[in-house]
Amino acid sequence: MNPRQLDLLRYHADLAAFATSPSAPVFVIADLEDADGLEIASQFQPNAVERRDAIRASGEIPAYTFCLSIEAANRLIASGWPQLRRIETPSPGFFPLLLFSGGTCLSVLLPTSFL
Repeated sequence: MNPRQLDLLRYHADLAAFATSPSAPVFVIADLEDADGLEIASQFQPNAVERRDAIRASGEIPAYTFCLSIEAANRLIASGWPQLRRIETPSPGFFPLLLFSGGTCLSVLLPTSFL
């Protein structure tokens, strides 16, 4: 994990505690300064470019966060990162996180204590 990815994770992962739910347990962070992250965010947020510019102007790390079901997350992985393992139902006390940044997709299973 590079320093930017770690910064994105640290800055946005605490939102997962409030945003995830049993029907959408996968937390996604799409780096808006990464081509793949911007493309993915644009699928869910049509004004992703404008959002990126506004966040950048405020001095924050431009990213778009959202939650997906395990099935939707696995479809997203399969659409461009088939080498990643499929996400399974997490054990209690953990949540899956996808981070699109640096030209790659990182799939992480984080303990809820990380939040």
